[in-house]
Amino acid sequence: MSARRDGADDPWDTAGLEELVSGLWCEALELDEVGPSDNFFDLGGHSLLLHEVRDRLHTRLGTDVPLVDLFRYPTVRGLAAHLAASGRQGSAADPDRGRPVPGGRLAGLGPAPAARKAAPFADAARRDEEDEAW
Repeated sequence: MSARRDGADDPWDTAGLEELVSGLWCEALELDEVGPSDNFFDLGGHSLLLHEVRDRLHTRLGTDVPLVDLFRYPTVRGLAAHLAASGRQGSAADPDRGRPVPGGRLAGLGPAPAARKAAPFADAARRDEEDEAW
């Protein structure tokens, strides 16, 4: 199954994306059919299967779909409409959309504020452990 339907020039075509999402959900949930208004979680889906769907979407569309979007849009129609809107917007606005970021999406952010505050205590605890080893 592909996001591109016969004769469609737009890879972010909503109907084609509905077909893609429905197919991926059928694969992940091991169902024969999924309707456009069916809820992923009502059909037996869970967070681990969402990771599988997300990976397959990335493979098929060539763009990273945030996991939170899959929770936020739990129906085929809702997710397809969201992907269509964000795909069209992202492809024009961000030419690097879908390319991997060196070090991952969170690289360069540094440690969380709580981790920075805890760092001196962690260093002191390590020194105490080293002293006890003598």
